[in-house]
Amino acid sequence: MTAFHVASSHINKAPFSGIRPFDIGCDLRPVAELIADAFAHELDSRGNAALREMRIMSHVGSVLKLLNRSTGEFDDLFGGFVWVEDGDVVGNVTVQRADRAGSRWQIANVAVAPPYRGRGISRRLMARALDHIRTHHGQWAVLQVYEKNVIARTLYERIGFEIVGGVTDLRLDRLPKMEWPAADVPLRPFSQSQWQPLYDLANVQFGAQAQWWRALRRIDYQPTFEQQALEWLFRAVGRSRVYRRCVQTYRHHFDAALTLTAMRWRGAHQLQLWVRPDHYGHYEEALLHWALKTLEDYPRWPVHLSLHDGHDAAMLVAYNAGFSVIQTLLTMRCKIEPV
Repeated sequence: MTAFHVASSHINKAPFSGIRPFDIGCDLRPVAELIADAFAHELDSRGNAALREMRIMSHVGSVLKLLNRSTGEFDDLFGGFVWVEDGDVVGNVTVQRADRAGSRWQIANVAVAPPYRGRGISRRLMARALDHIRTHHGQWAVLQVYEKNVIARTLYERIGFEIVGGVTDLRLDRLPKMEWPAADVPLRPFSQSQWQPLYDLANVQFGAQAQWWRALRRIDYQPTFEQQALEWLFRAVGRSRVYRRCVQTYRHHFDAALTLTAMRWRGAHQLQLWVRPDHYGHYEEALLHWALKTLEDYPRWPVHLSLHDGHDAAMLVAYNAGFSVIQTLLTMRCKIEPV
């Protein structure tokens, strides 16, 4: 009788509900689907690629869990917590070290399934994440959120997060037919090998605060051999061409620069623009007008432009040229007070 009673109690035991640590062995797939559902309209190509990797890795989750027990290799990559209701994962928060010292931590993938929203699950997941950082002697938490996500922004502000920077994506749906004035400043072409002054320029413009989420990396500006070969191939077959122009008053020193990827086959033209803060308002119009004038020789695909959120002079020039804001991704931080 006792044995039967124990067995029956075990069988009828209600599924776990509440917060528990992320389990790499069984949570990869449900968290991937949760993120895909929660951020369906926000994921870019890199986000979708990350989801595909999570889905693929979920097929060997038990193997990864076994490896992680001995090495701890995936703790930072997949650290975090999930919220479970009746055995189903309905909420998630990812927590990762952002530097080797462990003083700065990233919070990401704060997601709750639609039927469970409005119950305070996000708030409790965030509280658990901040406690985790505090336990590991972290000093700062940093996250990113889209400006239009008012509900999430309000939650983060209430628990102590502040905005430290952002990047705005703009779009020109179709290049207008008009006469663009000639550049009134000397724009010089520069090559792929001159990545160092471009990297230095980007660091000066974005500054330390705007890099709280992720510091600019040399690899983002120094083309690999494969990237150089692809650029040459695409130009040779007429698919696309990359233009590089700069304003250079001193050797190995850019005051301003742009890169323009002009497409022939299909897609959107991609434009990036940098100006040293002490030169804001001097070069933006010349750079943007040169790029748009150059695109007159290409199909009239949409033009995408990314700008540092504090670059007001470039924003004004872009608005005047017909660009409209798609979205602004904000970086926020929170000081972790020790117990």
